[in-house]
Amino acid sequence: MTVTVSVVVATYNRAGLLPDTLEALASQETPPSLEWEIVVVDNNSSDATPDIVASFSRTARIPVRYVSERRQGLSNARNRGVQESRGAILAFTDDDVLPEPDWIAQVVDAMERWSAHGVGGRILPRWEASPPGWITGNWRHLRRLSIMDFDEGRRLAIPLEREPQVWGANMALRRELFDRVGGFDPRLGMIGRRLFRSEESDLIERALRLGLTIAYDPALIVHHRIGTDRMRESYFRRLAFDSAHGDARVARVVAAPALFGAPLSAYRNAFKAFVSWLILRLRRRPGAFDQELLCLWWVGTITGYWSRPGGGRWKQ
Repeated sequence: MTVTVSVVVATYNRAGLLPDTLEALASQETPPSLEWEIVVVDNNSSDATPDIVASFSRTARIPVRYVSERRQGLSNARNRGVQESRGAILAFTDDDVLPEPDWIAQVVDAMERWSAHGVGGRILPRWEASPPGWITGNWRHLRRLSIMDFDEGRRLAIPLEREPQVWGANMALRRELFDRVGGFDPRLGMIGRRLFRSEESDLIERALRLGLTIAYDPALIVHHRIGTDRMRESYFRRLAFDSAHGDARVARVVAAPALFGAPLSAYRNAFKAFVSWLILRLRRRPGAFDQELLCLWWVGTITGYWSRPGGGRWKQ
């Protein structure tokens, strides 16, 4: 294994954004002795993605590999990238992300600095249009857009804190971590247009429980491009529902009073959130949208339990 770093970019119908991500990677400033490669995993794109990667690879100064993964889902694509790559370090970023020119060099340095099995860093917004104040003034909405801007380096621990965290847009893991922990759970993470989440936090929690070291380092910086399609209330509503639905589909089964496979407490919380949202909405009070998203989160949780194999039956 002569490659130090393999950059894995999973992509799905992002032909309009992918070229900028590839160019940002091509502009990396790395030591001459550092051998690295790019592995683009196409997860059933129906656009010009194959042609874009082929054109880029003809002029790139570093090896570029195109891989097609037919099993739909971000976790499937990332797992395929791990299998197809040659690097001792697997650096992950997304097809709508622009890494800083020193990103790869900082990944290697941070691994040594923290004696870590995995590292991550800042994910800063690159707004494609002027963002509305209801987004920029609310940390919860910024978090939903995968923005992570924490200025202190820190080793992660269980339970994971609100911040800092390590997310897939800016994450690097040693190959040995996958040998010990396994891959990304294919039931988690985006699947087609379903906005499922939690694939990174699930993997990192498994690593931490085995005593592996995962660190957040603010010197690792990438920029997340956010288009107008993700600055709408409708997007946040869909994200709240889908992310909760996806998590509940794979949640650990515990003994508790349930109705149609979902715990009774979820129905109570959904009802309380709905009543609170209705009051705030009728009184035109601040916080109504946050409460609406909470209500949708609980509804997504309930339907996620309904969709579990066996009708979501709970076991003793």
